[in-house]
Amino acid sequence: MLTLRDELLTGLWAAMRPLLSTRVSAHRILAGQLRGCRLVTSWRENPAALLGYKERSLLRWMATHVGHGETWLDVGAHHGYTALALSRLVGPEGRVLAFEPVLQTASCLAATLSCNRLRHAVAVPLGLAEATTLTPVDARLVLGMAEHGRVGGDTTTIHVVALDAIWTVLAGGSRAVHGVKIDVQGMEVRTLEGMRELLREFRPRLVVEFHPGVDRAAADRLLDELGYQVPGVPVDGPDPAGGYADDHNYAFAPTMTVTASCRAREAPGPRR
Repeated sequence: MLTLRDELLTGLWAAMRPLLSTRVSAHRILAGQLRGCRLVTSWRENPAALLGYKERSLLRWMATHVGHGETWLDVGAHHGYTALALSRLVGPEGRVLAFEPVLQTASCLAATLSCNRLRHAVAVPLGLAEATTLTPVDARLVLGMAEHGRVGGDTTTIHVVALDAIWTVLAGGSRAVHGVKIDVQGMEVRTLEGMRELLREFRPRLVVEFHPGVDRAAADRLLDELGYQVPGVPVDGPDPAGGYADDHNYAFAPTMTVTASCRAREAPGPRR
């Protein structure tokens, strides 16, 4: 949950954003859990990340739920802020696959991983949905993100595909997935639909940020069907109104897990 200080900073930077530099480069993060890491972005697009107060509740949740040597998917990775956190937590014996469908943003994500020497993290320039083949989707472009369900402003075309359709190729022989973070600006249900089989097979931990217009009831029905506890647990603190608040993260734990022997057999091996 945002503190009063965070809310004031957010309001201040929102007012100042038009005055901030648009120059994209490898900036150092100035504070917080990722202090000293480099993020390839601009001050205009990502001031909260560069100041180190973005997604603090989510990063704290990750610190207690992400294990060394695990495989995590960052779906909707933007410039790589949460991918940095995941990569540090899984360590070089684990791996992170970070999905970002906006090509210019994906190039920043790849550069972020490279300049931090995170060889166990990979940028994937795709969006995830339920389509079994690569499918173009038009979206609103806002601060380097593809937003869905809103009209007006600049638009872009992204390409999406079901994770189930491509995971065997991406996995490279190590199919196990231990956790998935989803922040897809209105594509939450479609993204979950496209990873049904993976969720059934491995029961990874899930953390999902819900955005305006998303059918929360449909998400709960799908996750309940796939063997997850619903409703999700608030990561950013409880919403006074109850339910799922817009632009907040919720964690979903599986009601059952794959066996330890299966996890060990499928876990990624040491990287050279």
